[in-house]
Amino acid sequence: MDLKELNASQLVLLTLLVSFVTSIATGVVTISLMEQAPPTVAQTVNRVVERTVERIVPAAQEASVVVPTVTEKTVIVKEADYIAAAVERITPSIVRLFTVGTDEEGGEIDVFLGLGVVISDSGTILTDAAAWPASGTVIVERPDGSRVPAYLQTKYEDSGVLLLDGATSTPEGDISWRAANVSTDEVKLGAPVVSIAGRTGIRVGNGIVSAFPASESFGFIDTNVPQGAIVFGSVVLDTEGRVIGLSTAVSRAQAETTFLATRSMPMYNQAETEAPVE
Repeated sequence: MDLKELNASQLVLLTLLVSFVTSIATGVVTISLMEQAPPTVAQTVNRVVERTVERIVPAAQEASVVVPTVTEKTVIVKEADYIAAAVERITPSIVRLFTVGTDEEGGEIDVFLGLGVVISDSGTILTDAAAWPASGTVIVERPDGSRVPAYLQTKYEDSGVLLLDGATSTPEGDISWRAANVSTDEVKLGAPVVSIAGRTGIRVGNGIVSAFPASESFGFIDTNVPQGAIVFGSVVLDTEGRVIGLSTAVSRAQAETTFLATRSMPMYNQAETEAPVE
């Protein structure tokens, strides 16, 4: 065979074959010499081989094969998610208050008074005293659309807070109420808040606590929520869905977007000496 007649691929294959045969021969000779060499020489050669292998395959690389990689994932919760959750928690406790009026033709019509929030499982409703009608007749529209009467329990003129007792039974059966979670904790300046309004459905406004107006009698919470998201008896919530304030005539005298803090209401503030109006 003439080497000049071989192409490039054939020359590469021939080179590999010669290297393979040479390696086998080298291995055979090495083993023979190792068997004949003194023990000290064999130990030295073994150490050289072990260190060479350690350098080629580092210990860190071996460990990475054995130990599984743990991946950490950061979950980001948006403020909108907190707001949606807060609204979902309060919705079953929000009621609408109506009274009976007359139209131009003398027919009966519903007159919207404002909102109320249920604060006890027995049907106690917290609302704005300005929502109490001259007729003294209040009809409560529950979250499921059913309507029941409500009766005056306590009226606090100084703070503008009104407590109503919702009916607990009808000819159709007993009525169950779901109380909201009311907070009397200190509210932080700049904290996000949510207001609830709406004559026919839930209307949400969001903003922050913008100030705490000075007052010797009551605690107020100034917000920057839109005025359109506030009606008589609107509540303001924290992002956990807890009621922290109520819109009353007294708070609106400060500003339309100011709420009376629940912590300063007579039924929650033990130091309050305001006398109720029966």
